[in-house]
Amino acid sequence: METPLDQPQTPFEPPKRMPLGKVVLINFGVMLVYMALTSPLAASGGHEAGLGMLVADAMLVVAHAGLSFILGLILIFTDQRHVGQALLISSMIVGAVGFGLCIGKASVLG
Repeated sequence: METPLDQPQTPFEPPKRMPLGKVVLINFGVMLVYMALTSPLAASGGHEAGLGMLVADAMLVVAHAGLSFILGLILIFTDQRHVGQALLISSMIVGAVGFGLCIGKASVLG
Protein backbone atom coordinates (compact mmCIF):
# COMPACT_ATOMS: atom_id res chain seq x y z
CA MET A 1 0.00 0.00 0.00
CA GLU A 2 1.32 3.39 -0.96
CA THR A 3 1.45 6.34 1.42
CA PRO A 4 -0.51 9.42 0.35
CA LEU A 5 1.56 12.30 -0.97
CA ASP A 6 -0.19 14.89 1.18
CA GLN A 7 1.15 13.37 4.42
CA PRO A 8 4.33 14.92 5.79
CA GLN A 9 7.28 12.58 5.70
CA THR A 10 10.19 12.77 8.03
CA PRO A 11 13.45 13.20 6.13
CA PHE A 12 15.94 10.40 6.35
CA GLU A 13 18.88 11.33 8.57
CA PRO A 14 21.99 9.27 7.99
CA PRO A 15 23.73 8.12 11.16
CA LYS A 16 26.50 10.38 12.42
CA ARG A 17 29.98 9.27 11.51
CA MET A 18 32.20 8.26 14.39
CA PRO A 19 35.16 10.66 14.58
CA LEU A 20 37.55 8.05 15.98
CA GLY A 21 40.38 8.86 13.57
CA LYS A 22 40.32 12.57 14.34
CA VAL A 23 40.14 12.01 18.10
CA VAL A 24 43.02 9.52 18.09
CA LEU A 25 45.10 11.82 15.88
CA ILE A 26 44.56 14.77 18.21
CA ASN A 27 45.38 12.64 21.27
CA PHE A 28 48.55 11.30 19.65
CA GLY A 29 49.59 14.86 18.80
CA VAL A 30 49.12 15.91 22.42
CA MET A 31 51.08 12.85 23.57
CA LEU A 32 53.89 13.66 21.13
CA VAL A 33 54.16 17.18 22.53
CA TYR A 34 54.47 16.17 26.18
CA MET A 35 56.79 13.26 25.38
CA ALA A 36 59.06 15.70 23.55
CA LEU A 37 58.91 18.19 26.41
CA THR A 38 59.97 15.58 28.98
CA SER A 39 62.96 14.38 26.92
CA PRO A 40 65.37 17.00 28.38
CA LEU A 41 64.89 15.31 31.78
CA ALA A 42 67.09 12.45 30.53
CA ALA A 43 69.95 14.86 29.80
CA SER A 44 69.66 16.61 33.17
CA GLY A 45 72.51 14.51 34.51
CA GLY A 46 72.90 11.97 37.25
CA HIS A 47 72.67 8.22 37.25
CA GLU A 48 68.90 8.05 37.75
CA ALA A 49 67.89 10.77 35.27
CA GLY A 50 66.17 8.24 33.02
CA LEU A 51 63.99 7.12 35.90
CA GLY A 52 62.73 10.66 36.48
CA MET A 53 61.80 10.92 32.81
CA LEU A 54 60.04 7.54 32.97
CA VAL A 55 57.99 8.58 36.01
CA ALA A 56 57.10 11.95 34.48
CA ASP A 57 56.02 10.31 31.22
CA ALA A 58 53.98 7.67 33.04
CA MET A 59 52.18 10.28 35.13
CA LEU A 60 51.38 12.34 32.05
CA VAL A 61 50.07 9.28 30.19
CA VAL A 62 47.84 8.35 33.14
CA ALA A 63 46.52 11.92 33.39
CA HIS A 64 45.92 12.13 29.64
CA ALA A 65 44.14 8.77 29.39
CA GLY A 66 42.15 9.48 32.56
CA LEU A 67 40.94 12.87 31.35
CA SER A 68 39.97 11.39 27.98
CA PHE A 69 38.09 8.59 29.71
CA ILE A 70 36.19 10.95 32.04
CA LEU A 71 35.34 13.33 29.20
CA GLY A 72 34.17 10.36 27.12
CA LEU A 73 31.91 9.16 29.94
CA ILE A 74 30.40 12.63 30.25
CA LEU A 75 29.81 12.96 26.51
CA ILE A 76 28.20 9.51 26.27
CA PHE A 77 25.13 10.88 28.05
CA THR A 78 24.74 13.96 25.82
CA ASP A 79 23.81 14.38 22.18
CA GLN A 80 27.53 14.02 21.35
CA ARG A 81 27.39 10.27 22.02
CA HIS A 82 29.57 9.38 19.02
CA VAL A 83 32.36 11.71 20.22
CA GLY A 84 32.11 10.18 23.71
CA GLN A 85 32.49 6.69 22.27
CA ALA A 86 35.51 7.82 20.25
CA LEU A 87 37.09 9.36 23.38
CA LEU A 88 36.57 6.17 25.38
CA ILE A 89 38.21 4.05 22.71
CA SER A 90 40.96 6.64 22.25
CA SER A 91 41.72 6.69 25.97
CA MET A 92 42.37 2.94 25.90
CA ILE A 93 44.62 3.31 22.84
CA VAL A 94 46.54 6.24 24.37
CA GLY A 95 47.04 4.29 27.59
CA ALA A 96 48.38 1.20 25.84
CA VAL A 97 50.58 3.01 23.31
CA GLY A 98 51.67 5.65 25.82
CA PHE A 99 53.11 3.19 28.33
CA GLY A 100 54.89 1.29 25.57
CA LEU A 101 56.32 4.53 24.28
CA CYS A 102 57.32 5.45 27.83
CA ILE A 103 59.34 2.27 28.30
CA GLY A 104 60.85 2.49 24.81
CA LYS A 105 61.89 6.10 25.29
CA ALA A 106 63.48 5.29 28.64
CA SER A 107 65.46 2.39 27.17
CA VAL A 108 66.68 4.47 24.23
CA LEU A 109 67.47 7.72 26.06
CA GLY A 110 68.15 6.44 29.56
